[in-house]
Amino acid sequence: MTPAAASLLTFAGLALLLGGALARRRLAGLVGAPPGGWPGWQGAGALLIALGVALQVGGTLTALGFTAPADVLAYLTSTGPGRAALTALLGTAVLLTGEVLGRSSVPVGLGAAVTLWGVAGGGHGAVGGDLPMRAAHALHAGAMAAWTGGVLVLACGRGTNWRAAARAFTPVALGSVVLLSLSGLYLGLHHAGPVQAWPGSGYGTTLLLKLGVFAATLLAAVGVRRTLAPHTASFPRAALAVEAGLLLVVLGVTAVLVGSVPPQT
Repeated sequence: MTPAAASLLTFAGLALLLGGALARRRLAGLVGAPPGGWPGWQGAGALLIALGVALQVGGTLTALGFTAPADVLAYLTSTGPGRAALTALLGTAVLLTGEVLGRSSVPVGLGAAVTLWGVAGGGHGAVGGDLPMRAAHALHAGAMAAWTGGVLVLACGRGTNWRAAARAFTPVALGSVVLLSLSGLYLGLHHAGPVQAWPGSGYGTTLLLKLGVFAATLLAAVGVRRTLAPHTASFPRAALAVEAGLLLVVLGVTAVLVGSVPPQT
């Protein structure tokens, strides 16, 4: 369970840090800071990413029996997954620094791209050195973070104009859905083979479960969208909580997939 737990921590951190950074800019003036303020929110995200990367590296080295400091250094500098871990940590530091300073979006965008590239290189995206495959994993993780982080900010932030905030976030959510669908289909076909073969493997069955939860999340998002009608309540807290909860389940199932061996590589 260590790989799955490490991935879950990393994905949750991406949602808070990367998704929070995007939501902070997209919803500026429409939603107040979430609990703990933006520094606390994004600092927690960076900490979760660091813990996830550390758990992944530590679990791998422990399983191999390489726990001496020299072994750790050699792993981080001379192996693909090790360099990917360092890349993810470097990108996280750049992204967090850019958010704290708040002077330009350039370091934030650069840090986000580097972080996602590093995260994608620590799992199935690292197999065989396939750059398009790694890019697809990076896009998939980024889309999950953007959608989940934005919904969490909408649900937890002190909204000043709920309908305007929801409308401002809608393009981000739609873009995330499109990216998740396209990259997910590409990755699923590559790792699990034809769709009709998915029920025949544990990986494929888990993938089908993820699709089911993803579909339920889309239905929940449609329910939230309906609250934008003028005659409805001003803040659909329950509907947002359901959508956020389902998105967290999607993160969890995705983490299980990352920690599983696919039928095809």
